[in-house]
Amino acid sequence: MNLPKKPINQYSLQSLELWLTDLGAVKDVKNPSKWYLLLSNWNATILFEQEDLSVIWECEGQETKRLFSYCFNREDVENAILQGP
Repeated sequence: MNLPKKPINQYSLQSLELWLTDLGAVKDVKNPSKWYLLLSNWNATILFEQEDLSVIWECEGQETKRLFSYCFNREDVENAILQGP
């Protein structure tokens, strides 16, 4: 099985943290379930919540929030995150 095609809930926490680090995200020092991805034209906050992975994009003062089930595959979630708001 192609690893990025696996659902997020099939990965260890360490693997998911490495994945976000590879994307360029930085873990919040006070909240280990919160990550920040800062890009030139928008920012994203990624939260590991109890039921879903939450992504909040901020661009020019406007926020867009999406929830991704942990059953979604990593590749689809990564593409959605990097596509931006």
